[in-house]
Amino acid sequence: MYKKGLSLGHIFLILLRDKGDIKMNYMIRILILFIIMTTQSRAESDLTLPEKVFNTIVEKIAEITSLGGEEKTSSDRAAQNQADKATSEEKSTKKSAAAKKDKANSTKKVETKPLPEIAIGSKDAPVVMIDYSSLSCGHCAEFHTHILPKIKEKYIDEGQLRVIFRDYPGDQVSLKAHQLAWCKGEIKYLDFLKIIYENQEKWLLDPDPIAALKSIALKNGITGKQFEACLKNNELLDQIISMRLEGQKKYNITATPTIIINAKIYQKALSMDEIDDIMKPLLASSKK
Repeated sequence: MYKKGLSLGHIFLILLRDKGDIKMNYMIRILILFIIMTTQSRAESDLTLPEKVFNTIVEKIAEITSLGGEEKTSSDRAAQNQADKATSEEKSTKKSAAAKKDKANSTKKVETKPLPEIAIGSKDAPVVMIDYSSLSCGHCAEFHTHILPKIKEKYIDEGQLRVIFRDYPGDQVSLKAHQLAWCKGEIKYLDFLKIIYENQEKWLLDPDPIAALKSIALKNGITGKQFEACLKNNELLDQIISMRLEGQKKYNITATPTIIINAKIYQKALSMDEIDDIMKPLLASSKK
């Protein structure tokens, strides 16, 4: 039991001795409480504390302690600091990983789906010709409009030759023409290829070649809206450019037309006589 009439100094010493593990702010609060209770019950000049008041303070100390007012030990603080640090590092790691993933996704190259293969002739033909041409190329137009029909009649229809057509636009105007050829898809591709080559001088020499191409489209079942949508089709644009780049890389194309016959490269428009000279030994060797 504490003595009656303890002074402020005595009560502070008792707090340090008996409740030294209580947080300093609790001690300060208790002392403030002591002063308030003292000044309310006694004259301000009398700083001795009655036993009843003192016991009340002690009860308050016990109450604060029971509510968890005890100060955390050094090990508790260290553990909490470590936990906070670990949480911070985990958040930082997750944030960094998310940023790297976003960067990888933003820089990831999207593969372009290749255009379907357009070909005429039997898949079992002993000779295969690959034709890289540009729709603005005069020699290509000559080959397609005059030589190809003869090749078809003599070799393709007989099952001896298969011809594969690949786009190789040489400039922006021809690129638009190649887009037009694909407007109706692969089923109508060869039809439009023929029409565009047959009318090459008309649209290519027109002051507004794109408008001239649109006129060709309108006369052959494509509406103005479809034509505009076709030219704005970025996927189709990428596909045509990819076909060109693939051909350039694989066959080192430097001119159009470039014709590959059974893996041999001819970078020019071949005449019918030249075609015959090439086909004879290839067909002869295929019969052995």
